[in-house]
Amino acid sequence: MKIGAIPENLLERLAMVFGLVPTPFIDTFNAVIVARAVMVATKLDVFDSLASRPLSATELAKQLGLDAAALEKLLNVLVAIGYVKNGPAGFAPTRLARKWLMRDSPRSIRDNMLLRFLEWQAIETTEEFVRTGKALDVHDLIRDEQWAVYQRGMRSLARLSAPEVAARTPCLGNPLTMLDVGGGHGAYSAAFCRRYPQLKATILDLPQAVEVAVPLVAEEDLEERIVHKAGNALTEDLGRAVWDIILVSHLVHHFSDAQNRSLLKRAADALRPNGLIVILDVLRESSREVGSQTGALLDLYFAITSLSGTFSAEQIAGWLTPTQLGIERIIPLRSAPGISLVVAKKVADSKG
Repeated sequence: MKIGAIPENLLERLAMVFGLVPTPFIDTFNAVIVARAVMVATKLDVFDSLASRPLSATELAKQLGLDAAALEKLLNVLVAIGYVKNGPAGFAPTRLARKWLMRDSPRSIRDNMLLRFLEWQAIETTEEFVRTGKALDVHDLIRDEQWAVYQRGMRSLARLSAPEVAARTPCLGNPLTMLDVGGGHGAYSAAFCRRYPQLKATILDLPQAVEVAVPLVAEEDLEERIVHKAGNALTEDLGRAVWDIILVSHLVHHFSDAQNRSLLKRAADALRPNGLIVILDVLRESSREVGSQTGALLDLYFAITSLSGTFSAEQIAGWLTPTQLGIERIIPLRSAPGISLVVAKKVADSKG
């Protein structure tokens, strides 16, 4: 996936070919307005309020308690970028908005759009990061009332890929125990429990995350099979030979090389023979050359908001070498382009 200046007609295509388009302007000014328009429209319930019938800007403004003239300008932007259509009866959401931004859509990422407001604060520190190399700990930015926004936002994306993650992880027969490290919202644990009827999962996450995530797991109707444990993955004793599956999802990019080595060593010790460690994350290209646009963007974002950034499969293999676990498979996800599963197995005679 790439973002950038996309011509809308023949003249604009020719202007692009001959280098007449001020691309940096499009990549910055236009992109900011588009992003903010979608975020604000989602937060103000514009899309859900148009779900049942088309409304004029005046009717919608009255319903939502907004300024009609200002709202109409926002709606015009949403029409221009394909999220809303305007007809004789008024404004209505397009199929795009209905699929991704409606509360009741099975594919809704509405909660993730609300998470953008928190991420915006972090991105504003890009200049300071480049000047000093000093990164944020993004979790320190999250205030008490924002943890629910964070967990719901992460869950809405995780639900898109969780069934594939569970289905494409190599089959273990009849696993009984799973440790989900950093998976507070429970979407991945729920998918694995649905695949394996006897499986019980424990989610290890920060106390602030656990507090707001327990109700989210209750929505999965799997409370008897999924429990939370408050703790810190960097220091927590994971046990010894107690887990059949250990999932580390979207976590290694928050930690340094040394911290990841320590985490995976403890995870390997905690695995039963023939158990699996599954690392779910963005993988960096093996060489230092820039690969995909998405990969480069996420590498910078994670570097700004955590302790490191993305890692390559070769680096992950290096973390696993002292544990006597080897990478068994690398599986790029179809439902989440740019994200992969790195699967490692503990052989039966491994001393870990």
